[in-house]
Amino acid sequence: MKFLATAVSVAFFLSSVVAQKANIAIPTMGSDVSAGSNVVIEVDRPNFQSSAVEVAIVLAIQSCSSSETACRDPEDGFGPATILYSGPYNPQYASPPGRLPPHQNFTVQIPEKIAKGTAQLNLAHFNLVGSNTARTVRPTSETSFEAHQQKKNSKLASIFSWSISRPLCRSFFNPLSVFATSRSRFSSTLTPQPGERRAMQWSGTVLSTVSSDTEPSILFTFDSAKYIFNAGENTNRAFKQSRKTWRRTKGLFFTGVSPQRAGGLPGLIMSFAEAAPPRMDVVGPPGLKHYLASMRAYVYRDSIPVIPCETPFELPSSSSTPDPVFKDENISVYSIPVYPTDTTAIPDGLSDPQDATGSLKRKHPDSASQGPPAKKAHTEAKSSRGETLQNMIKRPDFSPSALEGEIAQSWRGAMVDIMFPKRPQAEKSRSSKRKGKQSGIKETLEPGNNSDEYRRSNIPPGFHSQLPSFSLPSTEEIPNPLLSSQCNTAYIIAGPRIRGKFDVAKSLELGVPKGRERSKLAQGESITFTVEIDDGVDEDGNPKKKQIERTVKPEDILGPSEAPSVVIILDIPTPAHIASAIRPFTESSFYKKFRTNDEEHLKEYTVRTVYHILGDGVLEDPRYKEFMRGFWDDANHVVSSREHSPDPVTFTSAAYNQLRLSQLDSEIFRVPYYNLTPKKDLSSVTDLPRNVHLMVANLNTSLRPAGSPIHDPEAASLDRFHPVVASPTGVEYSAETQKAFEDAKKRVTQVQNEKGDQNTESGANVRVITLGTGSAIPSKYRNVSSTLIMIPGYGNVLLDCGEGTWGQLARHFGTDENSETNIWRVLRDLRCIYISHIHADHHMGLAQVLMKRKELIPQPTEPLYLVAIRTVHLYLRELSDLIDIGVNSDPSNGVVTILSDAIHWKQRDAYPTSGMWSVGGEEPWLDINLSKENARQLCHKLGLKSFATVDVRHRTRCYGCVLKHNDGWSISFSGDTMPADSLVYASQGATLLIHEATMADNQEELALKKAHSTLGQALEIGKRMNARNLLLTHFSARYPKTPQYKSDQGKDDSWLRSFNGVVAFAFDHANMSIGTMWKMNYYLPALESSYKQTVDEDGEDEDVEGEETTEVSLM
Repeated sequence: MKFLATAVSVAFFLSSVVAQKANIAIPTMGSDVSAGSNVVIEVDRPNFQSSAVEVAIVLAIQSCSSSETACRDPEDGFGPATILYSGPYNPQYASPPGRLPPHQNFTVQIPEKIAKGTAQLNLAHFNLVGSNTARTVRPTSETSFEAHQQKKNSKLASIFSWSISRPLCRSFFNPLSVFATSRSRFSSTLTPQPGERRAMQWSGTVLSTVSSDTEPSILFTFDSAKYIFNAGENTNRAFKQSRKTWRRTKGLFFTGVSPQRAGGLPGLIMSFAEAAPPRMDVVGPPGLKHYLASMRAYVYRDSIPVIPCETPFELPSSSSTPDPVFKDENISVYSIPVYPTDTTAIPDGLSDPQDATGSLKRKHPDSASQGPPAKKAHTEAKSSRGETLQNMIKRPDFSPSALEGEIAQSWRGAMVDIMFPKRPQAEKSRSSKRKGKQSGIKETLEPGNNSDEYRRSNIPPGFHSQLPSFSLPSTEEIPNPLLSSQCNTAYIIAGPRIRGKFDVAKSLELGVPKGRERSKLAQGESITFTVEIDDGVDEDGNPKKKQIERTVKPEDILGPSEAPSVVIILDIPTPAHIASAIRPFTESSFYKKFRTNDEEHLKEYTVRTVYHILGDGVLEDPRYKEFMRGFWDDANHVVSSREHSPDPVTFTSAAYNQLRLSQLDSEIFRVPYYNLTPKKDLSSVTDLPRNVHLMVANLNTSLRPAGSPIHDPEAASLDRFHPVVASPTGVEYSAETQKAFEDAKKRVTQVQNEKGDQNTESGANVRVITLGTGSAIPSKYRNVSSTLIMIPGYGNVLLDCGEGTWGQLARHFGTDENSETNIWRVLRDLRCIYISHIHADHHMGLAQVLMKRKELIPQPTEPLYLVAIRTVHLYLRELSDLIDIGVNSDPSNGVVTILSDAIHWKQRDAYPTSGMWSVGGEEPWLDINLSKENARQLCHKLGLKSFATVDVRHRTRCYGCVLKHNDGWSISFSGDTMPADSLVYASQGATLLIHEATMADNQEELALKKAHSTLGQALEIGKRMNARNLLLTHFSARYPKTPQYKSDQGKDDSWLRSFNGVVAFAFDHANMSIGTMWKMNYYLPALESSYKQTVDEDGEDEDVEGEETTEVSLM
């Protein structure tokens, strides 16, 4: 207990838990403070509290200056108190060393009106202890909740009665609710009550829908948590555009393991980690663990434990009740496998199963009763010979690729554990300080160091080797193995049953005691109590009383409960998948309850909304229309079908800015392609049920209370693109911007006249399209890295391929098959993809591009050469077990491997054998001579004299590249790097240098720490290289609009003028030729003016949280 000279309001209920007790170290006993002043409170936690997961603390102050508000012993409770802080508690070890307990400081303000005299400062500390199903929840120091004990106050217990059948997700609560009830001690367990909850509201929101650059993603929101179903590429960016937040997300669910459904998963998880949630459950079809484990080279976060759960790949029994694949206090989720029953009906791009030696030989990859995977279980799995994985790892000839069945699945799970180890905060603090002392910023400068290596520990043998091959198990209905991406999962999401209203009048009539007994009834328990009733009259005629025991059941007092609201998500990619999706609803006694108009079944579950994610030909199939009509008549049907959907712009902020700039130069700043008219009108489809709605972004549906889908008015107000293009007046410019545009166009015309119409510079007609110009994370205005080079008469080269690159390509070129410049032609002419390094923002869009290429009909006639380091090639080969992306296809038109290390500009005859630049494997496709031969073929296809890689200076192994054409022009690309001499030497006289410029000129120290370049440093490299044109890109999220170029004295463009050539700033969707790039110099003032007006009108600047989100790698 701490005393201050000042006051507060709320009741505390305290019981000391010595073993887990947190305490207030500062201020000390008897300290003096002034009313209205700010005070720092230090809360210490014992350093041996290793089994606890921190949740929150509450700090409050209570005046003790009068007899009415006298401070009492914590065990006896308190009077009114004022809360000073309520929120997360994240204790860290102190600096300097020597102070043992972890702690956190909180600055709070003492109430101005608190009475003079003595006051008491109180602490409630909430954490989770233990790992069993019935976890103990302890607000320690002064309040405790203990599992498996009955204490006095059931009202308080009811607040924490969470319905969890297994510890998949930890439930959250509002710490303030602890102080809103009576003074008795209380406790709660995580074992479920009768499954009923107090009234609550929840809703579903379509975050994104089917379009050129997004796929359907649905967000369900409760007061305490959110749940995301599907996260294709650009999901993170869709959150930013809509101004919605993913915070409080507890689970990610995927209907399929493919880029369309899960391409945004790695970026989203790494963003989640910034908020350090206690855990994140990830649920999806078989292959999910393989998909996650394939990311191990570039995804690592020790602040978030990810718990993967694969849904069963089997039909539910016709008579049994299935276990939920996920269950917490808000939702119970059931799964249904959806697979093709007629593979001849699958489109060509989806039906090319590959042979695989591994198999998943179990019915339930993760049953509901198993709980989250434990690391011990991974090492204790046994091979067919009875050998444990732990022993196999110790063998000198251990190879993960040889593992099969359960032991292979255990290896995948172990890889996921390594990716998300959830180290204790204290350990992370000590580790970071140790590394800081040993190496500091200079660590990134040493040529042999891979700084990302230091971020992981306990890497087992085989971590760098290829994963065991994955294939779905064969069943009676599916005799031939399918790719995981060909099989989906449907989900049934049931909300909580809402208990009936408590009948106070009836409880008084029955004599139910107030307090704990009433609370028991409200929680669904029967109670027995003694009550006095009339017993006639005595001999004097006076009324007599007698005592009896009376038992009252919940149904005697509570009104009818409200059936759980239910949502169904069906992902049916082809007509061949319809039969498997329908079957459980017609044959299973459990699933039949969700597709009915029967009143008795509706009392058990009420389906409010069915989300249909449908491929071509499904909605108009008579079988599917009949299936839809079988649901409850009042259910809403929200339909996503590419055939029946328009294709409006998704990222309207960026498109509006592009629309404005198109008035400056319509060739360089092209308006993204969009189409507001679908191929087929949804209303033309006959025999559909009533209440059918087209799935559009920002469509909100209230699920309790039930409501019809409506478009989010706030989201509509943020869209300034579509109203402007529909308006006859068009874009409005400020007077300042209008003048800047006129001045820029006038100056460009003047220079153009001086140059003449003929531009004879070598390579002048080579086009450079900057698809993504941001770094680390996407923003509203900039996507992550990708640049397309179009060489007339030869083909296209893609330099890096961050998440969302396919969407950027589709928006830039359009998907109209009749257009001569559509994306399909660009994709067919794509000859080379170059990936500079393994950081996620440079390659996470690669699988989607390769998959789209594989779906081309007819197939391309030329190969696609992929130039990258081993880890990129490796993860694509692992991914190809799940998705056909052409990696193992015919080399005459498939994906051809070229190792970056093999075509080094110094023309090595062998790979380095040690250090950061060693290749790191022995696979046959790593053969250096094979890569060199493939590179020669690539040069022949593109008319190149040479294609060479250049080692640059980044936090992981990264290569720039130099393309030298037979026509005399050359392009140098830096990748991510600090200023690198090697790039200067290898690229002398480059026609175009594309160089990263992540940081502003006044941030050299930050650039050094992150191993990036400033604007001025990039310019200096261009000068030393004698480059004729310099294109700056990869700008920090700190500068989501116009990149800053400032000196200490303010904005200064003299350094731009000092460059003896053209300097251009890259913007998303800028379409330039090398011969017209000079215009960007003259457009820059106009661009800045337009951006400023756009931001002012937008009304909200972007935060820079998570700028390093994707910059993690191990190889």
